[in-house]
Parts: sequence; structure tokens; C-alpha cells
Amino acid sequence: METSGWQKVNQVLGSLRTGKVGDQCETIVKLPSVFEEYPFPILIDAVFLKLGDMFRECNNNFIRFCILKVILSTAQHHNKISGKDIFLRPVLSVIHSNDAVARSITLRVLGVSASLFPEKKNVLHAIVRGLDSHMELERDAALFACKQYASMSQDVSKTVVPKLEELLTSLSTTETLKIKILDVFQSMDYDLETSIQIRNLCFKLLRDQATERVTEGCLRALTQMMLSTLSSPREVIDLLLSTAESEMRKGVRCSAFRCLEKIAAAQPELLNKEDVARLVELVGDDGGEILCRISSSPAKQLLTPQTLETLSSKLGTAPLSSAVAVYQICATLMPTQHSQIHFYPLLVRTINSRDTRLVRRLLLSLSKQESVNTTLLFTLLSTSTMDIFIELCYCLSSLKRSVVLDGEQVKNVLSSCDLEKGCYFVKLVTVLYDQCDAELRGVITDQVSGFIDRLAQEGRRWSMYCIMRVAMCHGVYDIALKIVRLLQESLVHPYSQNFFKSLEMVCSAELSSEVKKSISLYDKALLSVKCCQNSALTHFQTDLISLRLRLLKIYLQLNNLSNIAVMNMTDDAANFAPTLRFIGRQVSELIDGVRELESRMIDAKPRDNLKEFLLICNILTVLCSGDANDLPAVSKHSHIPPQLSQTLTVIKETPEALSSISFINQTITNFLSHSFTLPYFYFVQEQNTSISLATSPAIDQGIIKIAGGCNLLLTVEAVVRGNSERIKNMLVSVTCEKAASSSKGAVKEEGASNLLYNKEVALIKGYLKLELDVNVQSFADVYTISAKAVDFNDALWNVGSNLSFRVKCDDSVLSKSQMAKAYV
Repeated sequence: METSGWQKVNQVLGSLRTGKVGDQCETIVKLPSVFEEYPFPILIDAVFLKLGDMFRECNNNFIRFCILKVILSTAQHHNKISGKDIFLRPVLSVIHSNDAVARSITLRVLGVSASLFPEKKNVLHAIVRGLDSHMELERDAALFACKQYASMSQDVSKTVVPKLEELLTSLSTTETLKIKILDVFQSMDYDLETSIQIRNLCFKLLRDQATERVTEGCLRALTQMMLSTLSSPREVIDLLLSTAESEMRKGVRCSAFRCLEKIAAAQPELLNKEDVARLVELVGDDGGEILCRISSSPAKQLLTPQTLETLSSKLGTAPLSSAVAVYQICATLMPTQHSQIHFYPLLVRTINSRDTRLVRRLLLSLSKQESVNTTLLFTLLSTSTMDIFIELCYCLSSLKRSVVLDGEQVKNVLSSCDLEKGCYFVKLVTVLYDQCDAELRGVITDQVSGFIDRLAQEGRRWSMYCIMRVAMCHGVYDIALKIVRLLQESLVHPYSQNFFKSLEMVCSAELSSEVKKSISLYDKALLSVKCCQNSALTHFQTDLISLRLRLLKIYLQLNNLSNIAVMNMTDDAANFAPTLRFIGRQVSELIDGVRELESRMIDAKPRDNLKEFLLICNILTVLCSGDANDLPAVSKHSHIPPQLSQTLTVIKETPEALSSISFINQTITNFLSHSFTLPYFYFVQEQNTSISLATSPAIDQGIIKIAGGCNLLLTVEAVVRGNSERIKNMLVSVTCEKAASSSKGAVKEEGASNLLYNKEVALIKGYLKLELDVNVQSFADVYTISAKAVDFNDALWNVGSNLSFRVKCDDSVLSKSQMAKAYV
């Protein structure tokens, strides 16, 4: 391990040995962050063994509680502990303490450590003794531990279940304790024998006329056990449906509906047509929610046309939540015109109830339809509450292609709402801006500018910045430029001044009608962004502006080529083939740059991709090559802007147009009229996800020392920092760059790179460890270790780091065991 790593180990162990309780507690609570920084088994194993000794030796329950929280929060590192029995021995000894609090903490520690020793009989017997306790605190801790072991241990059914059955059937057991035991039953799905034993016990409780809460617990346990083991599904489903139909207790009936909804979400194929018919008759209660789950699953064929007609007739009389669920079914499976008949009365009814959740569900189903009349939605904006107003704005933005803005409509909404609502509405207007013609855009811009002046007078700078950000993300640069200039008047920090200066240059460049002027402004924007960068920030902003600048320069070259063609009075692109090939190579390099930039955007949202930028580049490639065969691969894009769609249509219908310089010039003119939109990720300054690499032996100033004549036995460790749950595997590669060869009087030759190792390795909770045997042929060669992330869609992300080193012969390095002790 690197010197700082060993220092951290010694510092942690030294702080744990001190007699001061405050220092010990401070060190313990900081251990999760230490493990994240140094996630190496040797450190984690040593610290856990010390925590086990502290747990036994200290007489302070607060320290024990801190140890419990650390063990719970570092569960991802439990697989790195090698001395599991050594850790268990001191912890388990506290179970014999006279202090009930100490015993309860011990049981919880055993529970959170269940993955370390799932089959230890002495641990299970300790849990049984805890269940016999008369102290509620200790009994709850024993139930918690039992729940953790239930899904991991085969001996639970023989050791713990008999005790739980005894408690359930005892007349002295309280109702609260029975509920907690039934909650534990939901996790006992390790084997079929245990699940059958639990199912029979639950049916026995139901036959004994259990109380309402115990009955609900039994239904939940039976449902979960059935979903986990798929044993006797028909028996459980019939029980739930019968309970929902005939049970008089409302709580039990609601619990049965929730269990049926859970089955419909997890295993809808277990239901049949008779079950669906019975649920249709229960739409007046909560049957609509279950049917809604079925309609979005592969089992939707169970909803026949007759069933859908029956459901549609119940829209007016069903309770509101069921009516919304039924409408979602109709909107999904029935024609759009039929489902919209009932939408607007139901929407008004839902808004009057002021239930934001139901309004969101109803509007979400509307946003999936192709043609929608949005006039009523704009009418409701003026009278709705803030929560409903936001939901309506989100719905209208998702219906972008169906919405037609009106200048008077915008004026009425802005004049009738306060500043908070107005900010959301202006964001909506910027999203819908490109759907308007030039005259209407001028009217809307005047209305929005007046509202921005109101915000500036009130000092609402953050609201102005949010509007500016949305405007730039949707290409509304005239509104964004006004806001940027207003915000610059109150900026003090140099970083903010440079960043906003770059935004001003970008807005001015996109609004300019001259390509040369746009290039000049983008040069200034690039300089401003570089001035505000530091090591903590990503280079995404700089790279994106550089790509846009390179694209504008390609536009300028094609435009100049068109002017030369006009001067030579020729329109044949074949006369300029060398120039077009040269420009085509620049476009290919630009495409590589865009894809490389996208490969670093793992933290970005899907809407932040640069597909539109790539589409423009691919069309330029077709224009330069004159080969329309590349067009099918280019045209597979959704939501193509009108300027690009028109070009694609012409190339597809008349491929011979590619031989015309005037057509190329017209295409470039159309592209220039299409605004470049900044992705939202442009305004996110930090890329959180990264990969840290370490090696053993350690790299000291770019050198790894080995004994003469030995191979390099290399241990590589990698840790994903931030959002490790999004990464499935890691692609690790090791390359060797051969030293450049030279001779006296000869020119030095470039060295060649050889790929020594390239393999996709599975991660274990964001961590991996590899053992490599590198055959060192020359001490002048440079070795490079690199890592890239592979997500669950098998996409490759370049968020890793590289380690480069040379190998040096050192006779003081004697053995493999000595090298294995040196970690980075």
C-alpha cells in the first residue's frame, strides 16, 4: 500500500486504541469514508478485527451502537473480511451480558453481519434466546436478526421457526408482537420446506378468526411467500379475491387489494380471465389499480374488448383513484378518440380534488397520445394551484408537437399568475418556442422580456438563471442573451464573470447571421471557458465549444467552395472532389470527437446526448462523399428538426442532388438557420463517476522495481467512485509501448504498442482485483494500465484513469512476498 495508505491504517488503529471515548467515537463514525478512500482488504480486515475486540472490551453502549452503524453502512465491504470467525468470537461473547441494551445491540450486529456467517448454529441459538426475552428492545433486535438470516440460512426452519410458531399461537403473545413475527415470515423463502411450513401456519391463523391487523399480516406474508417460491399460487389468489369480495372489515379488504396489486405487478401471468372478470366487478373499490398493472404487462390480453367496454362505462361512477386507473387502461388499449371523450370531465374532477398524484397520473396518460386538444389545459393554468400548475406545464411540454401557442394566450397567463408560476410558464414557452412562426415569436419574446424585467426588479436572479438555462437548452438565444446581460451586472466572482461571458458569446454567436462573426465569437467563448476552469471541473464545456467551432469552420469551407463554384460558373461537385474529400476527413475527425465526448457523459441524463450533432455530421459526410448509400444509417433518428428532415427527404428521393454544389450550399444555409442547443449537462460542472486504479508493487515516480531476471507479478485494484450501481463491468487493458529504436546517424523510429491484456471483468460492489504476470522484455518499455466502465446496456464509458510506468531492475527486491505487501 502507498505510504499515505499505511499512515491511514496506523492512524485509525491508533485512534481506536486510545482511552478517550470521544476520539474513539469520532474515529469509528469516520470509518465508512476511510473505506471508500482506501477500499483494500488488508485495511478493512484489520479494522473489523479491532472493532470486534472493542465491542467486547468496552462498557459503553454508545460505542457499540457506533460500531453497529459502521457495520451496517459498510455492507459492501464485508466480502473483503478474511478473519470472520475471529471477528464473531468477541462480538458473540457480549450476548451473555447482564445489560439488555448490550444484548440487543449484539443481536443487531449479528443481523447486519448475516452474510459473514449465515450457517453458524451458535448465532441462531442466540437469536432464539433473544426471542424468549421479556424485554421488548431485545426481542425486537432478535426479530431483526432473524429476518436477516431467514433468506440466507437453511437451519432457520429447524431452529427459529418452531419458536416463532410457539409465540404466534400463544394466548399471552400481544398483537403487536404477532405483526412483527408475520413481517419476518415474508423473508423466509430460502427453501420450499420452510415456505410450506410458514404458509400452513398463516392459513391456520386465518381459520382461527384472527384480528384485523393479524389477518392483514397473514395476507402479506402469504403473498410474498407465493411470489418468492411460486408454491400454490391459485390457492393464495382465490383467498385474496374472496377476501376482497366478501370481507366486511375495510382494512382487511384494502390489504387484499394491495396484495393483488403486488401480484399483478410482479407476476401478472398468474392471473386468469376469471380473476380479471371478478376484478372488473370490484372497480368501485380498488380493483382499477390492479387492472391498470395488468394492462401494462404481457398479460394485457386478458382484458378483452368486452371487458374494456364494461370498464369504460364505470368511469363516471367509480371512485376517483379507480376512475384514473380505468382511464389509463382505456388510453393504453382503446382508440385515442374514445378515451378522450372521458378525459376532460375526469381531469376537471381530479383537479378539483387537489390530489397532485392523481393529476400527474392522468396527465401522463394523456402525454402518450398522438393528437390532443390542449386548449382546456391552457385554460386551467390560470385557476389552478401551484402544484397543479407545475404538472400542467410538464404535460404541455411533453405534448410539444400538439401545442400551438398564441400571443394573447401567453399575455393572459403571465398577467394572471404570480412570479413563481410565471417562471414555470416562461420555461414552458421556451420549450414550445420553435413551434411558432417568426411573427408570433416576436410577440412572445416581448411578453417574456417584460416578465424578465419584473424578475430583475424583484432581484430573483436564480429564477432568471433557471429560465436562461432552459432557453439555451432549447435554442431560444434571444431570451437567453437578455437574461445573461442582466445577470452579468451583479456578478463579482471571477469564475462567474468568465463563465457568463462565455454564455454571452455563445448566445451572440448563435444569433449572428454571419459565419465568420460566429466563429470569432466562439473563439472568445472558448477563451472565457478556459479561464474559469480548474482541476476540480470537467473539460466538457471546453470540448463542446471546440466541437461547435470546428463545425462552423467546416460550414465556412463549404460556403467558400460554393462561392468559388459560382465564380467558375460550374455546379458539378466532381470538379471539387479533392477539396470535398479533405473536408470529409475533417468531418470524420469531428464525428470521432463527438463520440469521445459522449463516452465521458455517464452522469448526464439521456436527453443530454449529442445525437442531433452527430446527425448533422453524418449528413455532411454524405454531402462530401456524394454517396447516398450512407443515408439509411443516418436517417434512423427520431424527433428530427425540420431543417434536417427536409435535407434527408431530398437526398432520399433525388440522390443525384449530391452532385450539385448549389444543393450543398442550400443545405449549409438550412443548417445555419437551425440553432445549436446546449445540453443540460453543459451547466453541470462536475463529473462524479470515476474509476481509481492502484497497483502492487507500488508505482514510485513512474517506476516499478523488480528483481533482476524476474517477471513482473502485478496486482491491479480498481474502485468506482460515485454511481457505482450504474456500472456492471469494467474493461481493463494493459498495453506495452516499445521503446523507440535509434542508431548513430539514423532517424529515431517511433515505438510500437502491443496489447498485453484486454478483458471485461465483473465488479463486486464497485471493486475488482486482478493478478497479472507481465513478461518484461525491455526495461525501456512503457506499460499503461487503463480502465473503462461498462453499464447494464453494454455501453462503454471512458470515465477511467490510466497508470503508466517503466520497470526497473533492483537487487534489493528479493521475493514475491515482499512485493505483495506493497499496495498503492
